[in-house]
Amino acid sequence: MSNNLLSISDLSKKEILDLIEFAKNFKTDDGSFRKEELFPDKTVANIFCEPSTRTKSSFEIAAKNLGCSVIDFDVANSSIEKGESIFETVDALSLMGVDLCVLRHPESVIRELADYIPGMTFINAGEGSISHPTQALIDLMTIIENKGSIDDLNILIVGDLDHSRVTSSFIEGISNFPFGSLTFSGHPAMCSSYQNPVLGRYEPDLDLALQEVDVIMTLRIQYERFDNDLDLDLDEYKHSYQITTERLEMAKGDAIIMHPGPVNYIEISEAAYQSENSVIRDQIANGVAIRMAVLSRFLSS
Repeated sequence: MSNNLLSISDLSKKEILDLIEFAKNFKTDDGSFRKEELFPDKTVANIFCEPSTRTKSSFEIAAKNLGCSVIDFDVANSSIEKGESIFETVDALSLMGVDLCVLRHPESVIRELADYIPGMTFINAGEGSISHPTQALIDLMTIIENKGSIDDLNILIVGDLDHSRVTSSFIEGISNFPFGSLTFSGHPAMCSSYQNPVLGRYEPDLDLALQEVDVIMTLRIQYERFDNDLDLDLDEYKHSYQITTERLEMAKGDAIIMHPGPVNYIEISEAAYQSENSVIRDQIANGVAIRMAVLSRFLSS
């Protein structure tokens, strides 16, 4: 295993499964997390150059559960706002003794940073529309916990695929497994990159795409990433692409619904979110467990 987690493709199938097994050890039967002072001498910096609640909070909780000191880096009040490059900022933190940097950035800079500051460990917490490796690990863990295995499962990903780093990392992750089928669905204007996919198939009709599906992964519309204002009739969009309890009946009876959050009830109805098919709350809890496992592995390496 390398010194950094920059992409899910940095991990072998065995490393993915080992991290998931390791993460399970940090969860207790009552739904809380084990707190172990494993790294009291380590300092972790959370640098989020884009808004985040779940990812940022879960990395902070994970690091504190492991006994790390955590620097919650406030970009809005930092030298980055004064024009300093992210390279100089992170280099300065490295010189101050930060061991590991958790970085979310709207552009693709993390590999260059890792090369520029080889003495620091980097974890990618979301890179533009490109990748989000810990979210892919969370999603794989949630599927395995609920389905026992990824093998032979029929998986549907629906929503704003073009702007989804979750999708690209998930595809990298499941390409290690002998899944049954992979289908992409969503408004054609949001799925231009997935209409002739290397892996899987595109089906614009959601009702057809749901047939015989075991796993439904829904994605929010990422308005902040569109180059132009999105001219979208939301009622029409919901009619065509929202996962509802009625639509759920087209999938297998025990199909699970996932969503990386935040959920705004456009791509999924409130009733579907609350249904027994929904494992979205499991994903949130697994976020802390996976990030404890990832931080442990990479702080040890």
